This record gives sequence, C-alpha cells and structure tokens, in this order.
Amino acid sequence: MTQRPNHTQLQSESASLAQANGVHLGESTARPFHIVFHIPRCAGQTVHHHLSSHVPPERYLRVRKRRGPGRIFLTQYRIDDMPDPQTLDVISGHWIGRSIERSFADRRIVRSILLRDPVSQFLSHYNYRMMRYLSQGLRPYSIDIAYRARRRNFITNFILRTFAEMPWPRLATMSTAEKYAEANAFLSGFDFVGDLTRCDELIGFLASDLGIPAEAELRNTSQQWRERVDWTPLGESDLSPGLLDRIKQDNMLDQKLWETWKDAHKGPSQPGSHDLRRDAAAKRASTQASRLLNQVKRRVRRGWSGPDASADSSA
Repeated sequence: MTQRPNHTQLQSESASLAQANGVHLGESTARPFHIVFHIPRCAGQTVHHHLSSHVPPERYLRVRKRRGPGRIFLTQYRIDDMPDPQTLDVISGHWIGRSIERSFADRRIVRSILLRDPVSQFLSHYNYRMMRYLSQGLRPYSIDIAYRARRRNFITNFILRTFAEMPWPRLATMSTAEKYAEANAFLSGFDFVGDLTRCDELIGFLASDLGIPAEAELRNTSQQWRERVDWTPLGESDLSPGLLDRIKQDNMLDQKLWETWKDAHKGPSQPGSHDLRRDAAAKRASTQASRLLNQVKRRVRRGWSGPDASADSSA
C-alpha cells in the first residue's frame, strides 16, 4: 500500500506552496474524498456503522442499489438522496460504480477496499444468508444448492461488473487471465487494499483524514447473529472433501487476486501458481445453466417473502 499524506499534512503543504506562489487555495482543493468499496462479507457493516456513528450525515453517504428495470440501462447505484457533493467526505457501499467519481471531479479521490479468500467468503455469505432467512421466518437450504447457484469467481466478477462497471457482454467473453489483468489494473488505482483481517488498519487509515476514532466495534458477525437465531455456522471442516476441492478449483481467479492484494502494508505481491487458462465455452454455458436452475431451487427451498434481499445487506 502506498501511504498518502493525511488531511492535515496535505493542507499544510498546499498552503505553503500557495503562499510561495501567491496563489490562494480554497478548502475544497485540499480535502480528499474517500470511497470505501464493499464486497459482501468483508467487514462493510463494521466500517459503515463506524462512519455513520462518527461522521455527520452531510459528510457521509451509504450508497444504495438502484431498484427496478432502470438498473439495466442506468448505473446500478442511486444517488438521488446524496447530499451536496461539496459537503461529502466519504461514501461506502456494495453498489458504488467508478462513474460516481464524476460528481467529485475537483477532489482528490482516495479509494479503499477489503478482500477475502473465496472459501471463507462463500462460507460467511452462506451462513449469513441462512441466519437472516431464519430471522425472517424462512427456511435454510443446503450448502450444495447455495454453491451451485453462485457465480464462479464471485469476488473478481463483482469487482469488475459492479465497481469497474464493465459491460456484461465484455465480461462474459473474457478469459480468467484477462479478468485477472483487468482486476489488477483496477485495484492498482486504490490507496488501501488488504485482507478482511486488516479492517483495523483501514479504519485507522480513514480516521486520519476524517477526524474519527481509529478503532471500530465489530458489527454483523456470526456470533452476533447466533444470539438471534438457532443456527450453527458451517466452517471449512464441515464441507465434504469433494465440495471443498470444487470450490478451490472453480475459484482460482479469486484466490489469485486475494493472494496478490491481501497484504495491505506491502502492496501487491507475487501470488502462488494458479492455472488461469481460458474456460471452454461449452463448460461456461453448462455452469450458467446449472446456476440458474439452482437459483430456482434455492428460492423454493427457503420459501417466499417478497424480493430476495440483495448483497447490500451482507457485510
């Protein structure tokens, strides 16, 4: 990670330079604008609750997902409730697309994101959904159905489609190696990238600019959910050897991306050896058909209770 000067340092340096050149710099020139991109089950609720508790509402916005058919033709995020961009200092959320930066063209953009290895992210996402469904009076479904209904390399595809706003046709025709290159290029423009376990470092990184406490209370954890519902979270040891091996084989791209960026204090590192050869078109089509079928099974098994809650509920 490349450590950038904090707000106070930047103000001081800007003021000195302006004075030396007889130029007046307004406050908006020095103030950075933070964007915290949130992948599901990567401590996003911990970050969100900390920001919403300590940053005034006119300075912080949790970006929401656009609903309805408009999201097909417009951005996936909605900003109709966004405060004046000149007063905002930080936004976070699952559905932020990089096009939102156009609203802050006169600000220094500071981007942050936490990642997670594909096995633990999938397990956490599954456990969270089952506990949320139980709290709503719905039924859990098997982890096998959950995995069959899930997009392969979920994390990388989420980054490229949602954050980088890559069009579906292009994403669907790219090889895994091409996706890895695109995701690396996108993350190279970030100021803080690291594993989920570096959440405290991220909070401290934000605190220096935003003037908030550098420690945050954990939110939306499995332990907190277990106090509300009768569910024992599954761990890696609860997976059958066949399913565990399949998850690892199917999600090598996510694994490689996580290995590359998990150490925030070091920046990108050399990942292990992973075969990212282009998948055969027939195999991709077969996987997609199975995924759609199991999404129907998933809905039937859990029961019906209005629209399926989206990933912006998971942190």
